[in-house]
Amino acid sequence: MAEHFKEASRCRGCMTYLEKPMYLQCGYVCCLQCVNSLQKEPHGEGVLCPTCSSVSQKKDIRPGSQLGALVSKIQELEPQLRAVLQMNPRMRKFQVDVTFDDGTANNHLIISQDLRSAHRRYFKRNQRTHDERLNDAVSVLGSPRFTSGRHYWEVDVETSKEWVVGICRESVIRHGVILLSSKLGFWTMGLSNGGLFSASTVPLTILSVSPQLDRVGIFLDMDIGIISFYHVSNGSHIFTFTKVSAAEPLRPFFANLNLNEDDEGFCRIYPVMNPGMASPPMSPGQGN
Repeated sequence: MAEHFKEASRCRGCMTYLEKPMYLQCGYVCCLQCVNSLQKEPHGEGVLCPTCSSVSQKKDIRPGSQLGALVSKIQELEPQLRAVLQMNPRMRKFQVDVTFDDGTANNHLIISQDLRSAHRRYFKRNQRTHDERLNDAVSVLGSPRFTSGRHYWEVDVETSKEWVVGICRESVIRHGVILLSSKLGFWTMGLSNGGLFSASTVPLTILSVSPQLDRVGIFLDMDIGIISFYHVSNGSHIFTFTKVSAAEPLRPFFANLNLNEDDEGFCRIYPVMNPGMASPPMSPGQGN
C-alpha cells in the first residue's frame, strides 16, 4: 500500500510529487507546470498526451483538487512511508542458495567455477548452442526454480557498469532479441546508459537510486505475487513489482548490457549467510 501511495502521487512528467495536478481529457495526470511542456497539437492549441497521443483542448484540462490534497497528505507522511518500505532484516531467513546456471549462459559471459560470478568478454566461448542457452542477449538464468513460497538473495553489482537483475518465467524466449518487459515475463531492475536506473514495467519506470548502490537484495513472495528490490547497504527500498504470476516456475535472471567491450566488472551472488535457515541448493532441473 505504501508503494501504491508513492506511485500514485508522482508526476509522470517530472517524476516528483504532483504539484497542482491537472487531468488531460484522456485521464493522464501531471503537474500544472508540466502541462506547458507537453507537445502541442500541429496547427492547433491543444496538447498531446505523451502516452496515448490523444488531444486535449484547454477547456478539457481540469484540476485534480482532490488528488492534490491526497498528495499533500502523502508528503506529510513520507517519513512513515519510508520506514514502512525499509528492508526488513527478517527477510534473510528466506535466503536461498542461488547460483548461475551455466547451461543457460550466453557465450559472451564467463561464469566462475563456483557458479556465483559472471562477467562479459567480447570474444565468445566455444560452447554448444542448445534450446536452454540464451544465444543473443548477454544474460544467464539462475538456479533454483521457484514454484511457491518466499525467497531472498543478494547480488553484488558494485563493479559492473551496466547490469540487470530480477526474475523471469521459465518459458521466456531464449533465442533472438529479448525485450525485458514485465508483460513478457521479466520482472527486473538495472543500470544502463551510464547511470540510469530503471524497472522493466510498461512503460519503463525510471528509478531514483543512490549511485553508490553496491549490493541488491531481492525478495520474492510467490504466494502474494510480489518481487521487491532493496539497497542492502542502507536498507532502503528501490522498487516493487506486484501481480507477479506464479502460474509457472520462475527463475533468477541476470544480464550484462555492456555489449561493445570487455567488462572487467562482474555480478556476484552472495552465498547464504545463515545456512541453517536457508533452502538447500537444487539442480537446474528441480522444482522448489
